[in-house]
Amino acid sequence: MGMTEEHITSTDVVRAYAQAKSQADIQAAMRFCHPDVVFETIPFQAVASGLDEVARQSTAFLRTFPDYGVHLDYLVAAGDMVIGAGMVRATMMDSLVGIEPTGRTFALPFACHWTVQDRLIVQERFFFDFHQMCEQLGLSTEAAAEKFAAWRKRAKGAAR
Repeated sequence: MGMTEEHITSTDVVRAYAQAKSQADIQAAMRFCHPDVVFETIPFQAVASGLDEVARQSTAFLRTFPDYGVHLDYLVAAGDMVIGAGMVRATMMDSLVGIEPTGRTFALPFACHWTVQDRLIVQERFFFDFHQMCEQLGLSTEAAAEKFAAWRKRAKGAAR
């Protein structure tokens, strides 16, 4: 980042994390995350806890959407919270939770909340419109929601 460590702000951390993820560099992105990080992808009703699970889910997501990219319109810090919004764009090139790839691209507005403590992300809550994503990808929202529900049920069973 070219700054001394004490001058690194929470928005610098989030910006660097988002850039690494947009370059599909999960290892680099995870360096900005706390070992007990919790990621919530609200439209998928998906929660990943800890670096291993977050890295696994991120890797699977980027396998499905290899050109995933985020354009940040703004990042605002308020205490431990960083709030951002922009556009997310990706092309579905592989299956996701049993949904066959369509080869189509989505471009959606998103909002995200990150909690940053000691220059590490401890929580991410990612919001975007599930129905719009499905529509742009040529998927049935109802069928996709059923696949995600079955995936969550399998993941819950595997965690026991």
